[in-house]
Amino acid sequence: MTSPGTTAPPRGERLRAAWDAAARLARSVPTTWGIAAVVALASVYRFTRPDGEFRRTLDAIASTGFDTVLLNHDWLSVFTAVFFVPKPGGLALTLLAVVAGLGWSERRMGHLRMLAVFAAVTVLGIALGLSAQALGLASNLYGAQATRGHHVFDPTIAVAGTIMAATAFARPLLRRRVRIIGFAILAMLVLYAGAPADQYRLGAGIAGILAGLLLAHRRPEITRPRASRREARTLLSAIVAVTALGPVVSILAPHSIGVLNPLGSLFRDPLHDPAFVAARCETGDFTRQCLDAVALIRLDGPGAVLVTVLPLIALLLAARGIYRGRRVGLYLAISLNLLFAALAAVYYGFLPLVATAEYTRFQSAAAEEFGAFDVVAALVPAGIAAILILARPLFPAGHGGRVAGRFLGLGAIAFLGTAAGYLAIAWAAREQFAPTASLAALVLDLPEHYIPVGFLAFEPVDMVATGPVAVAASQWVGPLFWILLIVIAHRGMQNRSPIDTARGPDRTRIEKLLRAGSASTLSWMATWDGNDYWFAPTGGAVAYRVINDVAITTGDPIAPAGDGVAVAETFARHCAHHGWTVAFYSVTDELRGALADRGYGSIAVAEETVIRPTGWSLQGGKMKDIRTAINRAEKEGLTASWVAFRDLPARHAAQVREISELWVAERDLPEMGFTLGGLDELLDSDVKLMIAVDGEDRVHAVTSWLPTFHEGRIRGWTLDFMRRAPDSMNGVMEFLIARTILHAGEEALDFVSLSGAPLAVDRGPDGQSASVRAILAVLSRSLEPVYGFRSLLRFKTKFRPEFRQLHLVYADPLALPAIGLALARAYLPTLTARQAVRAFGRRTTPHAGAQK
Repeated sequence: MTSPGTTAPPRGERLRAAWDAAARLARSVPTTWGIAAVVALASVYRFTRPDGEFRRTLDAIASTGFDTVLLNHDWLSVFTAVFFVPKPGGLALTLLAVVAGLGWSERRMGHLRMLAVFAAVTVLGIALGLSAQALGLASNLYGAQATRGHHVFDPTIAVAGTIMAATAFARPLLRRRVRIIGFAILAMLVLYAGAPADQYRLGAGIAGILAGLLLAHRRPEITRPRASRREARTLLSAIVAVTALGPVVSILAPHSIGVLNPLGSLFRDPLHDPAFVAARCETGDFTRQCLDAVALIRLDGPGAVLVTVLPLIALLLAARGIYRGRRVGLYLAISLNLLFAALAAVYYGFLPLVATAEYTRFQSAAAEEFGAFDVVAALVPAGIAAILILARPLFPAGHGGRVAGRFLGLGAIAFLGTAAGYLAIAWAAREQFAPTASLAALVLDLPEHYIPVGFLAFEPVDMVATGPVAVAASQWVGPLFWILLIVIAHRGMQNRSPIDTARGPDRTRIEKLLRAGSASTLSWMATWDGNDYWFAPTGGAVAYRVINDVAITTGDPIAPAGDGVAVAETFARHCAHHGWTVAFYSVTDELRGALADRGYGSIAVAEETVIRPTGWSLQGGKMKDIRTAINRAEKEGLTASWVAFRDLPARHAAQVREISELWVAERDLPEMGFTLGGLDELLDSDVKLMIAVDGEDRVHAVTSWLPTFHEGRIRGWTLDFMRRAPDSMNGVMEFLIARTILHAGEEALDFVSLSGAPLAVDRGPDGQSASVRAILAVLSRSLEPVYGFRSLLRFKTKFRPEFRQLHLVYADPLALPAIGLALARAYLPTLTARQAVRAFGRRTTPHAGAQK
């Protein structure tokens, strides 16, 4: 067994190794280099031709577009357009995209296959884009009319389609990420910019997916993607980040014609100089153009720019918070998307407000210009907000919810504080407004200082700040609020990880009790997110969670030896006082017996396997499989490393995450929680991993181990997380567990627990009713094909363990249905009705290699 750290080779050797690896990588993609060379030479040749008839003829021949193909019948242009870059300034970035994207694809598809896909997705993608333009022309859309004569050069059309085709040959985790994030970007460009090249690029992406399915011999199917909570948050954060960047497209391309351009225009700063205002107002008439110009010029200055950009920065921060599992980020993203939807609804007039007739005419003109696009501009952020609301179960509850609530409260205080400060300063300097400001006018004018200036393009002028104090107050009250909101959100996301979310003194007290000692081998699960804590007046504590008015404990009470029963009874009275049904879950035989003497009923819910490492050996015929696994692992160059997740090299940590996501993707039901840990629980610095790594630095499998303490000293480890790569060697799990047991023996620890196998109990405690046993048998048979609990128990018996039962102890047998539903929700908080029906309806053979 080794540690993850090894002596680093000399710097010169590292540089030579890196250079050799880069050279091998470059030699492996000759087709990519050939295409890049053609793009570079063709583009440079076009750029160096002087403007004139020849240059115009070359552009007409090389470029593609609706009129070029369908009116001029230049069919070859649908292929030649991807070998020219439109502007010299984009040549370097385009070549980088060609080399990176096509190189990645070529390594997965091969040389000839990649070249064929490159040609096919180019033609099919542009054909799909032309079809979309034709549909727009048939619908008399302004954007389709305005862009039908555009000449398009863009190699990234082919690159996008080729990458999407290559995802069919990538690992499931990478395939899902590239497709979801890739199509989010492609869709953003179409929706916000809407240029023909964006439509062709999206068409190429769709063609690439179909080509990949055909080449990889995959059957097209639409299924609900299965991902862990962490992976689902990662994908959700990517989508939020992409939508935050969407308005930037409209800012950088003010003449864009995408469906969401009306939303992006709210963030565009249409400011003009005084000459513009004078030109519109020189007649002295109070015309629409004059009103518009004066309304815009009053917003000139750094404050107007900041109040336009800062909401987008806040949305990017929210995306980061979603990625890290912070409810603060979730609520910030929900709030901002609802704000954007409301702004679009008010701006384009289908959410009517009290307004002047002039403003109403402006809204009508906007509706006439954009058509149905303005409705879509409001519905998209509203839809994203709805998706985020539905995604709440993906985020840790408990203290995370309290932090998010505090964020919302502080955000409201920031708004009220800045608003009150502005009103006080503006009232004191009311003479510096033209006309002189009244209190009512200042209050009505207040919202304008907090929202992107594009929203005010049609807002008539009520009063204009003229003096320095009034100008400063008007300019900076909005940016000050957004800066405060960003700071508050950033502080709320500063917790290190969901498992380390600070719970104040409660978390500190629980850890102190756990380090003093606990009876249960599962006691460290009390530190996991989602638990609440109750502390007994005489000492001891209970970790629990309330679901549907059922208080489910996480194992035995955490108490000194002999005090567990008294703490449990006091906790039961606490639950009765709050109207909760108490359920002591996964408790030991000792607590079950003591509570049974007091009238409680019980159900055996899991079979725990415990090993005494000091007397454990690999000798004997029953250990043949374990010895074979160890010998094979050593022959294949595998080493076992005992390490905390945070001490893993970045490359190993990434592989552990990928292995976990691949395991989740193979299941028909979502990842389980409660007493079954996932990636988030690995981040605890007290949790150790045993990972199998080969000579090429590739992680084959990983197990995680939870500590159990006695008087501050670790006395044993409990298996939690156990997953392996799909193509890892048979027996790799036996290898890792055996190494852990041997390591525990070297440390003279008391036990190694292979944890409990839920619903894998063949016998129940005395007195358990036949109906209860029948229900458990149905649950076991239904979930076995998905999670393999009985297969897991059979696997653990290879290590010659002791068997201990874990129990559910309850006070009222009539409450068992409610307790069962609460436990199902605890283990599967994101389970859908469709998944439940499919799982309980299947009857297939259990998977012999099921993992926990």
